[in-house]
Amino acid sequence: MMQVATGVTYFMSIILLKEYFDTSFINTIFLAKVALITTITWLPLHLIYYILDFCDPSEVKKIMSAKNESAFN
Repeated sequence: MMQVATGVTYFMSIILLKEYFDTSFINTIFLAKVALITTITWLPLHLIYYILDFCDPSEVKKIMSAKNESAFN
């Protein structure tokens, strides 16, 4: 939620405060570079989180998994 709120605040500040931002350099190449940098920094941390969660799930996930398996049997 905070990441979305930060993004909305950033883009609204660009729209509302045009005299303080030089938007002439924002084009598709710039947006592609920003998306690439964001993905490179965001993806490894989330992949590590999901791999660790898969290898060593929390007690709640273990209990819920056991409960779901017993419901099908």
